[in-house]
Amino acid sequence: MARRSYKPLVALTALAIAALAAASLTLVNVTYWVVNATLPPAMKYAGSDVNIAGGKYVKVSYYYDSRTGYNITRISVVGFTGDPTNYTDVIRVCNKRDDVSASVYLRWVGQVGSTGYETYVRRFVVGNTSGTNVNTGVGFIGNTTHPYAGPYTVGPGGCLTLGVHVLIDPELPSAVADGKHVIATYQVNVEVQYSQ
Repeated sequence: MARRSYKPLVALTALAIAALAAASLTLVNVTYWVVNATLPPAMKYAGSDVNIAGGKYVKVSYYYDSRTGYNITRISVVGFTGDPTNYTDVIRVCNKRDDVSASVYLRWVGQVGSTGYETYVRRFVVGNTSGTNVNTGVGFIGNTTHPYAGPYTVGPGGCLTLGVHVLIDPELPSAVADGKHVIATYQVNVEVQYSQ
């Protein structure tokens, strides 16, 4: 009787076992993520300064940026050349929750686009400017930038009132010092955090 050689079969079995041991194990477990929507717990509203001279000096409007998906608040203020201008109630950030306080932070993003007249803006500070210290907000004074401000604590159902301090160089050409020409645009982000 002839003997059969099982060495190739044993080698093939050993390779199969080694391949199974080295293979990764994959399990599939399905999850569903359901998204609902509601109004945000913090809202921005125009302050009472929009009523000064029938809205001639402060305007607040809103628009939707389809590129980012954000609702943008556009604020327009008029600065008086050579005189520091302090608006104290331009926009209000309101905590719509009635069970927890909110922490509001301001973050200076900076100049948006260019008009060629930005160098005439000597000071631009957004913050809780009802006091005399204009350094408590975000923006710039001369060459000094203030990138962050806060936290400002807003109690349940309360509002934080934000203003702006502006100083325009008196050398601004009179052709654009008419209260209608945009001489600079800046971005300030309002970030609201809840501890719960």
